[in-house]
Amino acid sequence: MIYFISKNRKIFKDSKALTLIEMIVSLAVVMFVTTIFIYNYRDSNKRTDLIMASQVMVSDVHRAQNNSLGLVNYGEDVPAGGWGVSYDLATPDRYIVFADQEEPGEYGYGLYDPQIEGDINLGAKVVELAPEIRITGIRLGTANLRQSAVVTFLPPDPRININSGGSTSTTLYIDLTDKRNNNTKTMVVNFLGLAEIIN
Repeated sequence: MIYFISKNRKIFKDSKALTLIEMIVSLAVVMFVTTIFIYNYRDSNKRTDLIMASQVMVSDVHRAQNNSLGLVNYGEDVPAGGWGVSYDLATPDRYIVFADQEEPGEYGYGLYDPQIEGDINLGAKVVELAPEIRITGIRLGTANLRQSAVVTFLPPDPRININSGGSTSTTLYIDLTDKRNNNTKTMVVNFLGLAEIIN
């Protein structure tokens, strides 16, 4: 503040001016609050991407199950082996909802064949994960690490099959990781076809 002294010794205050120190302090406070806001906003976006990707993955398992229950066609025919979801660490940025065209074998499942079962024009769906989200783990049971796995739902029940290279299990665990901060969410699918995020 700047003060004036008149001839009569009265003090007048000029309230229009700011001192340089007041201006610097004001700018510093604004910059500090803005920095905190931007940091929290980016951190919350990272958490949201991972949560959304894991929830979409759960809904896609339910989609395959509903397609089998509803006898949804793949092209013009109902797939002989039902509908399923294929996960592969060779392509960690995506997974496929596919139609199992093979007749159920001795174990009631077929492996995913992208040439005949993954055509998006006939009803399959390739799900691309968010840019920094990756599938980082596939396990049959709690500790049996695998390179790939398939969950299929055989109509009309639908009967659930969890398969990886000829091995079967009653549970499948899929780990999703956000590469920006290494946060992980795990989806589990059990022998009843229930899919959920467990952490």
